[in-house]
Amino acid sequence: MVQIFKNFLTEEECKILTEIAINGVQEKWIGPGLSRGKFNYQKRYTSRMYMYGKKYPSYVIGISNKIREFMNIDQYPLIINHGSEGVVVSVTFNGGDVYEHCDPRSVDNLTTYRCNVMTQAPEDGGKLYVEDELIDLKVGDLHCYYASEQKHYVTEVEGNTSRVLWMFGAHRPLKDYYKMRSLQNKQNTL
Repeated sequence: MVQIFKNFLTEEECKILTEIAINGVQEKWIGPGLSRGKFNYQKRYTSRMYMYGKKYPSYVIGISNKIREFMNIDQYPLIINHGSEGVVVSVTFNGGDVYEHCDPRSVDNLTTYRCNVMTQAPEDGGKLYVEDELIDLKVGDLHCYYASEQKHYVTEVEGNTSRVLWMFGAHRPLKDYYKMRSLQNKQNTL
């Protein structure tokens, strides 16, 4: 139940977003993730905990709006408590990964629907799995899924090139998830 739109962002758009993210690491509005039990996120930097009270450059918000309109989710609320303005960026360095998890729902039980774009790929690794299925992604591909309902993880990044992932999206009603899942089940039985 992952929707993929190949080459959604241009090479130039990806380059600009990657530069913004790398500058964010240098300016410290993107920083190391928190450790969770046996998982140590000192090699995966994120804006999630560092953007409070700050705003992204207008370029980022323009991309967010473009994605929300394209996916017809612009009428839904932004994802709250995930960075700033409903947007999160992560920069994952050699040895970094993401443990298997589901994102939290909103306080009023809306799903967290992520629409993500990898703007820089690592030399190796950094592969996304959703519900244990490898999602084949290239730089610039838009991929959307219900991150609060579908378990997902990212394998360890290898090499000197960091993996840069921009996360956009919306909080959507749970009924939307069930409707999409029902449609997929019907397609699978045909």
